[in-house]
This record gives sequence, structure tokens and C-alpha cells, in this order.
Amino acid sequence: MQTQLLVLLLLPSAVRPASRIVGGAVAAIADHPYQLSLRLHGVHVCGAAILSEKIAVTAAHCLKVPGPYSIKAGSGHLQDGGVVAHVEQAIVHPHFDRATNDFDICLLFLATGLVYSDKIKPVKLPKEGELVREGMVGQVAGWGTVSTAADYHSEDLRAVELPVWNDLRCRRAYLYGITERMFCAGLPNGGKDSCKGDSGGAFVVHGTLYGIVSFGLDCAQPGFPGIYANVPVLRSFIREYAGF
Repeated sequence: MQTQLLVLLLLPSAVRPASRIVGGAVAAIADHPYQLSLRLHGVHVCGAAILSEKIAVTAAHCLKVPGPYSIKAGSGHLQDGGVVAHVEQAIVHPHFDRATNDFDICLLFLATGLVYSDKIKPVKLPKEGELVREGMVGQVAGWGTVSTAADYHSEDLRAVELPVWNDLRCRRAYLYGITERMFCAGLPNGGKDSCKGDSGGAFVVHGTLYGIVSFGLDCAQPGFPGIYANVPVLRSFIREYAGF
């Protein structure tokens, strides 16, 4: 595995497909003011979250190859309103493994700073090593498709609440392909979930970022919860490269 820090210069490229919120409801951006739309050539590809005026965080797998990325903040509508800032630099975790999505985290450095308002605010960060406990309920928001059969994005921001699973149960569901840099969240019987292109979006508990949407088996399938990058475990990466 390559361990050298991967700095992506923003040249034309493509990314993996965008994900969706399944079983959620339309949400106001003021209730999720940290939420960003990550875009390639102006087209939504993933979610992201505001950490500061000039730094955001997303999933590493969202930037599969270099490209001209931007973010849109401050609007719950995918096409209308809000402000756009170009991504000047992206730093992927040096141990990110594309085959397994381990260490699935990336920092985005913006060319221009965001101006905070009631619709644009940073998400709080957890303490390093803080436990993501079974039963914690997090909110996930995004503009992905609203069902597994749909192939178009929702024009409106949607959100869903999902409980964290027991680690052992999670590992068994995915044949032990889950590492300590990951956790599972979802309903045991399915029906509600984040998915591929809500990828990079935030799993937030009481205003604090505990997870980043990473991957899963299809969407909202019984017995197969969504997998999230564990932010408290990956907190040192943010501190080292973002400085906080």
C-alpha cells in the first residue's frame, strides 16, 4: 500500500457514482448548515462537511482521480442558491486503501473562504479516540436518489436518522471486512440508509461529526447497514493537516 501523502492537483477527472438518502425526509439547510455538495465540473458527486472557513472534509474515495472540484454551501436546493468555492487542494489520508475503503477521509482546502451565516456553519469535531457507541443516533443528509431504483439526484436536501450498530454484529454482517477506522449504522430491517453518492457526507450526533459516509452493500438492505469512516479514530489526520 502506498503510504506517501497523496495531494491531488485539481485536473479534469471522473469520480465514482454519487449516493443517496433512502427513507429520509426533506430537510432545511439551516438544520444542517455544515452540509456541502462536492462537485466535479459543476455536477454533484458527493457530500462533504465544513470544518472551517477554508477547509472541508469528505470521503477519500470521492476523489478517485484528480479533477476540477468545487463545493456548494448554504442551500438545500441542489441547483439553486448558495455559494460556490473552488477546491484548491485535496489531501487524502496517506494510508487510504481504495480496495477496502480503509482510512476513507480527505481534507478539502478552498480557494476562497466561506462566510458564516445561519445556513453556513462548521460542524464540531469529536475528541481524538472518543468512542462511537452502539445505539448512538446520528443524522445523515444528502442529495442522492431517494430509492435504490432511481438514477437521478434529489433536488432537495434530505436527511435520515440512523443508529450505530454493535461492532461484532457489524463485522459479521460484512464478513469481518470492517476495521477500527469504520463503524456501521442503520436499521436492522433496512428501509433507511445513506448510500454510494451521499458518500462523503457527515454522520452527526448532537452537532458533532462522528462519521463520514463510506460504503455499503446496495442501499437500505436488511442486515447490511451503511459503513462510515470513524472520525474520532481518524482525528489525528485532521489535526496534522488542518491544524486543529
